[in-house]
Amino acid sequence: MATIADGVHQSVRKTLWRTVQQTRFPLDRPIETLPLYVSSHAESLTAGDANGTGNDERAVVSGGVASMAAYFSAFPASYWHTWTSRRHVRLKITVNGACTVTVLRSDEHGDATRVLSKDAAQDGSFDEVLPLDAFQRGGWYWFEVAPQGPAVRIVNAEWQVQDDRGKQGTVTVVITTHDRPETCMGLLKSFGEVIGLGGRVEHIVVVDHGRRYPVEDNPHFGDLDPEVIRRLRVVKQRNLGGAGGFGRGMYEAIREELSDYVVVMDDDVAVDPESFIRGLAFADFCRDPTIVGAHMFEMNEPCVLSTFGEGIDRRDYMWDSVPGVVDSFDLSLHDLRKTPWLHRRFDVDYNAWWTCLIPVDVIKSIGLPLPVFIKWDDIEYGLRAGAHGIPTVSLPGFGVWHESWREKDAHNWQAYYLLRNRCIAALIHSPHRRGTGVVLTNLAFDIESLLCMRYSTAALRCQALIDLHREPADLLRESDGKLASLNSLRQGFLDASERAEDPDDISVEATPHRSDHTSPKSKIATLLRICALICRHAFTDRRHTVAPVLPAAMDEWRDIGHRDAVDIYFPNGNLVSRRRRSRSLFVSSLKGLLKEHARLWWNWPKLARMYRASASHLVSPDTQGAFLFDAKESR
Repeated sequence: MATIADGVHQSVRKTLWRTVQQTRFPLDRPIETLPLYVSSHAESLTAGDANGTGNDERAVVSGGVASMAAYFSAFPASYWHTWTSRRHVRLKITVNGACTVTVLRSDEHGDATRVLSKDAAQDGSFDEVLPLDAFQRGGWYWFEVAPQGPAVRIVNAEWQVQDDRGKQGTVTVVITTHDRPETCMGLLKSFGEVIGLGGRVEHIVVVDHGRRYPVEDNPHFGDLDPEVIRRLRVVKQRNLGGAGGFGRGMYEAIREELSDYVVVMDDDVAVDPESFIRGLAFADFCRDPTIVGAHMFEMNEPCVLSTFGEGIDRRDYMWDSVPGVVDSFDLSLHDLRKTPWLHRRFDVDYNAWWTCLIPVDVIKSIGLPLPVFIKWDDIEYGLRAGAHGIPTVSLPGFGVWHESWREKDAHNWQAYYLLRNRCIAALIHSPHRRGTGVVLTNLAFDIESLLCMRYSTAALRCQALIDLHREPADLLRESDGKLASLNSLRQGFLDASERAEDPDDISVEATPHRSDHTSPKSKIATLLRICALICRHAFTDRRHTVAPVLPAAMDEWRDIGHRDAVDIYFPNGNLVSRRRRSRSLFVSSLKGLLKEHARLWWNWPKLARMYRASASHLVSPDTQGAFLFDAKESR
């Protein structure tokens, strides 16, 4: 029987409880991930029991204190308090060996308070009910274990909430893939463990846009868990991009009434199975239908949290982390107790679709993603849901690993979709009559592209502005033919001629330290310097051909705007992009971009009316089913 912490009403004894978070220790995984599960000041944590029996989920504490003030082990009390009707959480711990268990809580400032501390006898247990009333703005619960003898084995640790509804929604997982069968196979293997843990995954829909052999023809397909194979269906269709792939999976889920939730996922993420189940449990208990998103950790630096929550600036419709969040934060260097900002509750506009749970009722209510091929489909969907009163929650403890966005080349063919789709989202959702903020920030970016000799990027973005004036229904007629035309346009420029290089043969200059450019005096100096560089690029011919190799982090006007030639090295793929200054290209590109930005600003009210009037038709399952999803399933 659970004991009741101070201030918790005795009536909670009579309720049923459901486990929504287990404390698991994946000690068979790379050791660098351990700070995500146990605070760095734990003196000794090893796999298995005290007799040396290995186990990847249980741990032995010998000496010191093992603190669960870590991302995957602490309980995000503030999020449960805010988005669910639960007002108590129960902590159940089973140990092998005498120890002292201490429960702590934090507030939104990160200040920790000890809630209670009790001894657990040999082969004993700890069972307490804790209140959630004081977590309005932020805060976590976590526990610490201190052995009273040589060692103590943590057999099990669970966080539970009262289960008066008994709802346990089923899930359809939607994965979009394109010519990456091995990567996709690795993700599918992880779902064997998710299903084994009771993850309620009823269907796994892989939407395959590739031209290579299908997923089920992979030599390792037979190695998948039989339960994964039984639930798997592979849908082959023409390449409709990420938006078309996720849209197809959602379409299948609502057309055939497959499940209560759809979880959309990139094919190249790594999943923590227990974390995945937490996202489902949280969605079950939300007061209203809620989109629940996972945080992203970087694959090559597994303790680096890419971002904790994202939003849209309504003035210029640029996405960014919400105020207060620290990007690319290394949790191996700072545990929960040392990181005050992590204790705040952050409300977001959307969650990116590296992994995101969407209730089927939401899809039926607001429709499918816009058919924009790739980029901004997830952001627009979050904005659309918010306009319908449907919140999005980026849930702590629900996280995946994904390849880092840093040092990727975002100036290739994707630049077209980044600009066009951002403008479409702003035209549909912006409250401003004129898109002045959008136009000015776009123009600033395009001028930087020209100063960095990214002439192909400027051409793609100019084409995006032209295409914005086409009928919105043309989005339904796009396929891989559009991508081919963009690649053809880009290949006419030298900076698009990327070549693969052996990194051992490249001498890359170090990234310089940059000074602050935010003071008023610095802003004026920056503006004058940009004007001088524009004049140089517009009125002087190239004089120098020596091309140093610079890292992708230096692909900015401050570092290369004064050069005549440079090569930019992108570690992702070991690609080198050639940049050579051209006065004629600069002048013609600048004229075209100025014309199209002025045209967009002038026509903004008319375009906004046009896209808003077409939006419901574009996202309708009936429309997309008729115009896009005509390919037959391969299984």
